[in-house]
Parts: sequence; structure tokens; C-alpha cells
Amino acid sequence: MFHHLVLGSNIVQEMLFDIEKIFFKKKIKNDNLKQHIFISGLSRSGTTALMRYIYETNLFASLTYRDMPFITSPNLWNKVLGNKTTSSFSKVRAHKDGIQVNIDSPEALDEVFWRVKLNNNYIHSDKLVIHEVNEEVINEFRKFVSLILYRYKKNLYLSKNNNNLLRLESIIKAFPNCLILIPFRNPVEQANSLLLQHQNFTEMQTKNKFVRSYMSYLVHYEFGIDDRYYEFIKNDNIKYNKNSISYWLTKWINTYTYLSQEKFVKKNNILYLNYDYFCENPQKVLKNLFKKINLDSVSFDSSFKIKKTSKKIDISEDSIILKSQDIFNKLKILNNNCFD
Repeated sequence: MFHHLVLGSNIVQEMLFDIEKIFFKKKIKNDNLKQHIFISGLSRSGTTALMRYIYETNLFASLTYRDMPFITSPNLWNKVLGNKTTSSFSKVRAHKDGIQVNIDSPEALDEVFWRVKLNNNYIHSDKLVIHEVNEEVINEFRKFVSLILYRYKKNLYLSKNNNNLLRLESIIKAFPNCLILIPFRNPVEQANSLLLQHQNFTEMQTKNKFVRSYMSYLVHYEFGIDDRYYEFIKNDNIKYNKNSISYWLTKWINTYTYLSQEKFVKKNNILYLNYDYFCENPQKVLKNLFKKINLDSVSFDSSFKIKKTSKKIDISEDSIILKSQDIFNKLKILNNNCFD
């Protein structure tokens, strides 16, 4: 009931943000030249592992489960919550992918801000649409980031939010010196992982209605009962059944065709990262990444490893595979250009 009341209401979240801005007005610094990092791509491309590895350098602030459900007022909620909760208890997250989470784990929660400020106008019953954010909302986003930085006493912000790919140019407009990481993965493997998560969360949401509501509040429509596709071209519906790997492979093709457009490739802010490459070279990736934001002296955990699994996946749509492989090959070249 508490989450339904606070997290599910745009009016309540808007009010909380206004109160937060009043109480912490002197702490807001509208510095739009900071080199914040935004991770955004299609789900199941290693975004969480990448975010965790960056976050563990202890240089970045990010929203965590501790900020729930008062996402738009992290400092006020922190005053109320104090140290009444601990992070000693961890559990494997609902994705069942072995990643442990606790109350202090960073997570993709800042989409609540966009949902509230854009009044759900990019969210449709079957899709999410690309959009340009106006200057007023961009200024509000800068204040929101500043308040998160103050809450966690950091200078740089880290966001893992796949929905940001719908507003990449607005993110860059808000923070011209930011870095946007676009992870990608072998298309068939990623599509299969999406299909498995779709089946996992569909079952979970059928058994527990709150899970479905909770994901809706976070605009997490990437799989499950309420799966919605990203519409990059008007009326570009996906014809396949959602329990078919062809559906998820088509989603992959549409997403990365959009993200590999020349207008994005030419932007110095945007870096493309191959999941396999990251698994094999985690320290190299972060060293190159941090060099771009003038953090050359940072040391990384040399023992960090990602357990990568692969298996043979059968799919009959040869034309789809060929199309996805062409895009994948292009993305791998972009990865090498960014990190080699």
C-alpha cells in the first residue's frame, strides 16, 4: 500500500520533489559540465554488471533501493530513514541470474523522474516512443542529479537506465560532457536471454500482482506481461509472438539499428561496448573509460570476473539472423574504435 501510494502517484512524486527542492535549495548546484556516466541499451546486454563494476570504485552516486519509494526526494527520505536499515542481507535478484542485491545496491530507478516530469506522455499501452525533452524539464533533471550527488556526497553521477535511449540527445543536452555507454551482446544470445526473462517475469507477475505494478511504476516494460517495444519508426509493429525468439531478435535489430545511426556514432559522448569484450577485458575497458573523463589514477579490482555462459540456440528465421549479424559486426567495429 505504501508503494502504491507513494511510488505509483505522479502527483505525490511531483510534490515530494518540490518539497525536496525547497528544503535543500542551497545544496543544488546546476553544474551541467560534469562528466557523468549513463549506461543505456537493450536489456540483457550486461548493463548491471557494468554499472556494478563502475559503482564499486566509490566515485559515483547512484540511486539505490534505500531510496525507495521516495525516488524524487532522496535527501528527505534519508533524514527520515536514518540508519534504521542495514545492507547485511543480500539475495539473488528476481532475474535469477546470480546477481546479488541488497538495500544499498544501485539500480535503474531514475526513470520515475522522467515518468513524472513527462506525465507519462511517452508511455503507450503497447510501446514506448522516442522523445525530445524541453529545456524546463532538462533544468529539473540537473537539479535532480545534483540532489542525488548531495545525498551520497559524490561529484559524479552514474545511471543505468535503458529507457534513456529514447532521449539520448536530451541527456547530452543536459550534460554536454557526459559519457553514454551503449552495451550490446551477440544478438541471438541476447534475444534468448530476453525470452527467458519474459517467461520468468510473466510467471512471477501472474502469481504476484504487486510485481506487475512495481515494474509498471518503474516503467520497466522490457519483458513480462506488460512488455512494450521501443517504437523508433512510426507504426513499426513487431509481427512475431512474444514467446518466439524471433520477436526478441527483431526487438534487438530495431534497437541497435537505431542506436548505430550515424548521428550517434559521430558523437564523442557515446561509446559502444561489446559484452564479450567487457567480460574478457574489464580492467582495460574501465581504464580507457575513466581516461576519457580525466580519472586516470583510479585503480580497479583485478580479480573482477564475469561468468559468461553460452549455449546452442536454434532459430529458423535465417534472414533475421543475417540482418542481426550485420548490425552486430558493425557494433563490434564501433567497440574496437572506442576501446582498442
